Amino acid sequence: MVTEVEIDALLASTDSLLNNVFTFTCTGHSMPGTSHRGAAVAHQDTLERKEDFLRELKNTMCAWVYSKNKYNKIFQDEMAVRGADVQNVSSHLQFLVRERFRKGYPQGQFGELLLFNFLQHFFKAAPLLRKMPITTNQAIERHGADAIHYRPQGGKNLVFIGEAKTYSSKYRFKAALDDAVDSVIKSFLNLSNELNLYINDDFIEDSLREIAGKIKRNTLPNVVYELVCIISYQENEKNKTGNCQSEIEKSIEDAVTSHILKHQGALGHFDQGTLGKIHFIFFPFWEFDKLLNGFDS
Repeated sequence: MVTEVEIDALLASTDSLLNNVFTFTCTGHSMPGTSHRGAAVAHQDTLERKEDFLRELKNTMCAWVYSKNKYNKIFQDEMAVRGADVQNVSSHLQFLVRERFRKGYPQGQFGELLLFNFLQHFFKAAPLLRKMPITTNQAIERHGADAIHYRPQGGKNLVFIGEAKTYSSKYRFKAALDDAVDSVIKSFLNLSNELNLYINDDFIEDSLREIAGKIKRNTLPNVVYELVCIISYQENEKNKTGNCQSEIEKSIEDAVTSHILKHQGALGHFDQGTLGKIHFIFFPFWEFDKLLNGFDS
């Protein structure tokens, strides 16, 4: 079996991205769920690190597409046929990565890339299964969880089912919350019927392929499912204000907390046992459409 130390060695580096993300724990509410976190693009004094955030998020695309072993193999193969020109090989690999993304549909891919990073940063869980290819038909991609990650811990095999929901235009937060919760619960309840949608792709390390196969065959013992839902959204109700970094961060926390408090009792129509397994991550944006256009460019 794979150990925690071995999983730690497989995790992609998220430090540079998270240096440009402000994160906080949401407290003082009664919304069901295992945990509730908030996140936002970081500020340095009053300067929003939007371009830095976007650049570092894009820099994680390679890790999303290729495992470390697969990337190194392709790199060495290309070095052999490109005259050991490191710059040429690096540019070629970046081209290959971008080809795996569907142009013109930034919302889903943006959210899934955030999910990929947050599952590793917050939960130290390595990727196992994903619907592929990334550029497949959009209608097909609506079915099933966006990612399945894994971590052994305390004699248990933790399997994280991740769902990313992205709302860039004007909407009602309650409707978005309902949609996100409904989606992640359906993905969990229908998982046994949908596992064939998921494959072991190039982003999975060879040492985890046996684990992925056992999850599909239901031969992995002591499995505990954790549901993770990241909701990225255009904040329409509260402005981000402040004369210094701490004041701006306080206004961001207040924006997220106000939504949670307003709708903390509005999820009673969902199965409470499953609802209690969800880890929520709320990520508000201001001028989200512009940022998504930058991600897609």
